[in-house]
Amino acid sequence: MRALLLLAILTAQLPTAQDPTAPPDGTSSPSALVQAAEAARAQQATRERIAALTREADVLKRQSSSVVDELRKLDVERDLQRARETQARDALVVLEGDLAALTARQSQLQATLDRERPAVAARLRRLQRLGRVGYARIAWNASSARDVGRAARLMNYLAKDDGRRLTAHAETARALTETETRLAARRQEARALAAEARVRRAAAEAAYARKQELLASLDAETGARERWLGELVAARARLDSSMTDRASAGSTSAILSVPFESRRRQLPWPVEGEVAGRFGRQRDARFGTSTVSNGITIAAVLGTPVRALHPGTVVFAGPFTGFGQLVIVDHGQQAYSLYGYLSVVRVQRGTSVNAGALVGDVGDAPDGSAGLYLEVRVDGRPVDPLQWLTRP
Repeated sequence: MRALLLLAILTAQLPTAQDPTAPPDGTSSPSALVQAAEAARAQQATRERIAALTREADVLKRQSSSVVDELRKLDVERDLQRARETQARDALVVLEGDLAALTARQSQLQATLDRERPAVAARLRRLQRLGRVGYARIAWNASSARDVGRAARLMNYLAKDDGRRLTAHAETARALTETETRLAARRQEARALAAEARVRRAAAEAAYARKQELLASLDAETGARERWLGELVAARARLDSSMTDRASAGSTSAILSVPFESRRRQLPWPVEGEVAGRFGRQRDARFGTSTVSNGITIAAVLGTPVRALHPGTVVFAGPFTGFGQLVIVDHGQQAYSLYGYLSVVRVQRGTSVNAGALVGDVGDAPDGSAGLYLEVRVDGRPVDPLQWLTRP
């Protein structure tokens, strides 16, 4: 029975077996869950943007070649590469979170092994000293039938307990190996994503450089420049015709409690910036040409959010030749606001927007400068937006 007591003492000295497959202690904090939800929404928005740009690129490929289309193709290529760079970097951020969790898991498993290894080694050595007969010595030292029964039960328990502990130790070692393998693979994936992001950025910069070269060639080649300016005039005429047809068909937006017409000189600017192109007939100092514009161009930083002037319903949101991405908002009673040269559209056709709602981001004007085209129509006719915006 002294051997029985010895084994019981030895068993008590071993650490409690732990589940090596269990994740590290702790649960996600509310802020972490919010960040994860925001990241998921951002990734979905990027995927939708890539899909929209890809569709526009396919349409441009099928269209007859024009200077306006060639410039737009380069804009779309640049924006598409930027969106894919954003996608790669967003994926990298998520991956870095996985790497942090795997690294913490690796440290936890290694600490568990280091903590258990001395006790397991000592246990194995003591079992070896018991000899090949092992637990049977307990029964041999029993002096009565009752002692034999007790010894048998204890032998069964000790054998199972030793098996569980040694198995748990082996599982911890296996989990550590698997974690290290996953960690190495994820690190390789992170390096690949970082490399992809760099490649996408370089491709976007190359597309921008080609656009600048094409614009420079327009300055040098009179024929190409006149063709381009003619295409821009035709694009403006198509937009004007489209808006005239829309006004003739009648407004789709409900009459608002605050009519658009009552907001003269009170509408907020859709974006901060200087007026680079005015309403009406203007002479282009760069090319020496005279053109008529139904709106104004506001010079602004590329990517700056563009906001709606007044509540209304989005009746168009997408690419429009000569105006990049375009959003048209119907304010009721034949009043409209148009937002062109957008790099990103943030609304969908048919949705209602409030004043100040985000409709898109500033993109490039046809001459390559960043800006927003703003057109305002009252009673279906174009008016000078500066007569409706608050004074700067």
